[in-house]
Amino acid sequence: MLSKKIILFFIIFLSINFVYSLESAYGPEIERESYIISRSKVERILNRGDLFYDYLEIENLGKGEIEVSFSVDSHLSDFIEFDSVGLIITPQNSSEMSFLIKGKEIGNFTGKLFLSGDINHEIPVNLTVFEKSKNSPVFINVDFLKKSFVLDKTLDFKLKINKLKPEKIKNATISYYINDIKNNSHFLGSESLDIFTSFHLIKNLKIPEDLEEGFYSLRVVLEYENRVLVNESHFLLRKSFFNILFFGFIPMWLLLLILGFLIIAILAFWFIKRSIEKKKKYKMMLDLKTIPKKNPDFLFLGKIAETNVPAYLDPNRLTTHSIVAGATGGGKSISAQVIIEEALMHNIAVIVFDPTAQWSGMLRKCTDKKMMSYYPKFGLKEADSKAFKGNVRQVKNARQIIDINKYINPGQIQIFTLNKLDPNDIDIFVASIIRQIFRADPKESPNLKLMIVFDEVHRLLSKFGGSGEGFLQVERACREFRKWGMGVMLVSQVLSDFVGEIKANISTEVQMRTRDEGDLKRIETKYGDEVLKSLVKASVGVGMFVNPAYNHAKPYFVNFRPILHNTRRLSDEELEKYNKYNDIVDDLEYQLEQLEKEKVD
Repeated sequence: MLSKKIILFFIIFLSINFVYSLESAYGPEIERESYIISRSKVERILNRGDLFYDYLEIENLGKGEIEVSFSVDSHLSDFIEFDSVGLIITPQNSSEMSFLIKGKEIGNFTGKLFLSGDINHEIPVNLTVFEKSKNSPVFINVDFLKKSFVLDKTLDFKLKINKLKPEKIKNATISYYINDIKNNSHFLGSESLDIFTSFHLIKNLKIPEDLEEGFYSLRVVLEYENRVLVNESHFLLRKSFFNILFFGFIPMWLLLLILGFLIIAILAFWFIKRSIEKKKKYKMMLDLKTIPKKNPDFLFLGKIAETNVPAYLDPNRLTTHSIVAGATGGGKSISAQVIIEEALMHNIAVIVFDPTAQWSGMLRKCTDKKMMSYYPKFGLKEADSKAFKGNVRQVKNARQIIDINKYINPGQIQIFTLNKLDPNDIDIFVASIIRQIFRADPKESPNLKLMIVFDEVHRLLSKFGGSGEGFLQVERACREFRKWGMGVMLVSQVLSDFVGEIKANISTEVQMRTRDEGDLKRIETKYGDEVLKSLVKASVGVGMFVNPAYNHAKPYFVNFRPILHNTRRLSDEELEKYNKYNDIVDDLEYQLEQLEKEKVD
């Protein structure tokens, strides 16, 4: 009976000590000229197995930083554990050192807590650890439903009341408190009940609004028949995930809202872009940074298909030659003539060998209303239509001698029509004219000064009636003409049959819509299925453009601008008049040359 009274006395003493005796646990403040220490002793009573967060606060009254380290007597090191080894306290500020007190063994333990560094003090420590009473007819225990709780929400736990003896307990009072590490107590409420048997309660107590993040303890006090039982359990209070502050001022809910909006915007952009890409007729991997930009020295070809981005070409790229291929009606002549028009407007001489006389229309300005209806789309006006300076000559003899230097006139076009020659004679003529250029021994030039166009060049192939001689000479021209500033342009219905040196020495390729199986297979193999499908569906005037210097050597589609010259060739009557007067002029020039040789004035 005596032991019961002693245990009851200590339990009552422990409860009163936790709730009411702050001064006895802390002692008076230690005040000095340059600092204040919040307590002069550490005195705690706790049950074995309990954990208690305590603290010590130092206020710096001076003008310099204070550095202080903390330690305890070695025999107290198992009972007291510091959060850190020391503090650095800036002037006119205060800092707290938190430490955990552990009820590891039953007994009374005394010693010293040492402050060293800029402050040197010894603070007495007195810890008393009791065993929980086993003679009480009832025990209480708290099981938290989770490890941490959110501020301003509820504290959810299971309160277990274990009845150990048959005696009935009536009018018992259970009170609930939350204590912080400074031992400040917050009353949560109380209730009265009778205890006849063991049972448990699920409690959801509202957490006070003025609490901050940190470690707390829930103290449950059971009072009955002048007895007091206390249970203390520790827990963590944290901010709601949505109230966590980023960078100290941006709440998580706002950040998530912004991120959600950004994700939705990105997804919407991606879906819209994907939808637009699916609807696009032309599939191409386009890097606009590698596409030539506007430059007064560059040739304006039109626009990149399905965009408003202008397409340009550096004329000096044409010294490594070009080929324009495509089926009849696909726009290969238009695209070739656009490049030649631009060359003429940049003061480059042009010579065309034309088997159809179609190029003779360049000597007249455009009057085709349908062609001019496309002008505004490319920033052109009807007033921009123009005839180009030049001449047209009918070739009647496959072995005709042509002084090529005579016809290199900057900004002018010289058209040699071959429509009166049969396929074999065209082959002979092309071979002859290239040999004559080599014999003329042109001067070397780093820049493009002359464009030589061979239209319908596929006629030189054996399967179209050619002997092969002209083809060999074209191959030679592609290999050698660059050093003289001469660019060769081949215009053909097919491209796949051009092999060897011709393909190896041509850097600019324009492929219009085609039905040739060889070309289609070549494009699929080299550039992929999507490029092939795009080309097959290409509109008239839109072609695949490839140059190793642009777009990482990958193809892209160009919608060529409309031509400025007449879409129709000159009539036979007009061509005959050109031939008539050219013959007269040639005859007069020959007579003058003879008179000069004989030195006749």
